[in-house]
Amino acid sequence: MAQRIFVPANKRYLSTALTVSEQKLVYSARTTQDVRPYEEMPGPKPIPLLGNKFRFLPGFRKYDFGDLIKVSKQFFDEFGPIVKFSGLQPKNDLVFVFDPKDIETIIRGEGPWPNRPSIKCLDYYRMVHRKDILKGVGGLIVDQGEDWLEGRRQANPIMMQIKIVQMYTSKIDEVAEDLVKMIPSWMDSKNEMPDDFRNKLYKWAFESIAMIALDTRLGCLEEKLDPDSEPQRMINAVHSLFETMHNLEMGGESFLWPFVPTPSWKKFIAAFDCISEVSQKYIVQAIERSSRRPVDQEPSALERLLQSDPNPNRAVILVHDMLSGGIDTTSVALANLMLHLSENQEKQEVLYQELKRIMPDPFSPITSEMVEEMKYLKACIKESMRMTPVVSGNMRKTEKEVILSNYRVPPNVEIMMSHAVISRFSKYFREPEKFIPERWIRGHEQEEKANPFVALPFGHGARKCLGMRFAQLEIQVTLAKMIRRFRWEFKYGPMQYKNAMLYTPINPLKFTVHVR
Repeated sequence: MAQRIFVPANKRYLSTALTVSEQKLVYSARTTQDVRPYEEMPGPKPIPLLGNKFRFLPGFRKYDFGDLIKVSKQFFDEFGPIVKFSGLQPKNDLVFVFDPKDIETIIRGEGPWPNRPSIKCLDYYRMVHRKDILKGVGGLIVDQGEDWLEGRRQANPIMMQIKIVQMYTSKIDEVAEDLVKMIPSWMDSKNEMPDDFRNKLYKWAFESIAMIALDTRLGCLEEKLDPDSEPQRMINAVHSLFETMHNLEMGGESFLWPFVPTPSWKKFIAAFDCISEVSQKYIVQAIERSSRRPVDQEPSALERLLQSDPNPNRAVILVHDMLSGGIDTTSVALANLMLHLSENQEKQEVLYQELKRIMPDPFSPITSEMVEEMKYLKACIKESMRMTPVVSGNMRKTEKEVILSNYRVPPNVEIMMSHAVISRFSKYFREPEKFIPERWIRGHEQEEKANPFVALPFGHGARKCLGMRFAQLEIQVTLAKMIRRFRWEFKYGPMQYKNAMLYTPINPLKFTVHVR
């Protein structure tokens, strides 16, 4: 049987990895030959009584669990392409994988309802803390098995259908136009964006997703948005949500909040209550508007969801998830992309020339046909998400024994597929630290035949991000307008990042902007 030996630099650890076909053969035959037991998988060693929980305590933090990408790199450098992090009771063991063959084995072996590890604090909030309101419906983030599959069956034909997404192009264009036309007024004497430009991108993202999820404009991009206004409260709540979720799931409070109301748990409850309260108000308004919609007018995505799903609570919770998950993620993705283009002026110029050809009039509305032509723009987005994905990886939980990197992995083990680390490996991409959009353009001399399981910014298969097409449309339309009218620079690099639930720039986004 052919084997591949992996030797990390300056390490003694050796491991073997099987091809996908060999893994299937070994799995189906249930043979022990050449397959090592789970107990021998390398990883941080637990100690009696405390297991590996002591590594979260002050003074014992060898690994930086505040940054999932950093700790993933630490694990890979120390232990190799597969790492077991055990002794976390009552939590499941966590296995980090860094080989796309293993990722393919996991994803291709999934059944009709892939088991993604739950966000336990969110589970508790919906199924216990607010069960009187949500009636036992967890939504697509919380539900598993047949409940999840039924919810996805109702949502997929609406959220993933290109024709319905394209219906929103003009509306997304309107929101993008409102953002872009204000850019000159934000420039200071150095032509730089203000320190709060990040918050302005958040407002844009919230206005965009609200247009989709609630079928209404909220006025987030008003110049003097009151700090106590509903849009700003929602934006603040989403920020708090992601920060507290990371503390509750991966930080030191992860073992405490089920027993005592920790500070992060209190903030988490307040944030989700705010999101639920405000969004519920607008959902009711949208339902009332739908009753007055002319017969010959196409129903909105929200109306379609409410009409198609026999359980209206699922549609309501999906709207909550769209609002809470569509602000930070989309705005961070756009910010990361602008940073890459600002640091690679020659690539920005190529993109500008493409947009100039497609949009001779820089102030013309962007249509679906225009977006379809923007090949280089789409390649820029792919490359940015390879280099700085908004989330560091995808997760699954094993439901049966599976063989990964020649180790048996039992059921109920959580698998972390570390795409943010793998996509920077030179064995999978030429010059991985360079921003080269051309590697994604079919027929280009720099095109690369990338392994499809190395970079998966929106996930894969049945669990692929439900809002993927809408998020892409928001970024495509807004970036096209920003680059067509302005040239962007960033003089304060390199940017520093933090990685809690999202991979987010830390420093102010003080871009220097030149009107074209």
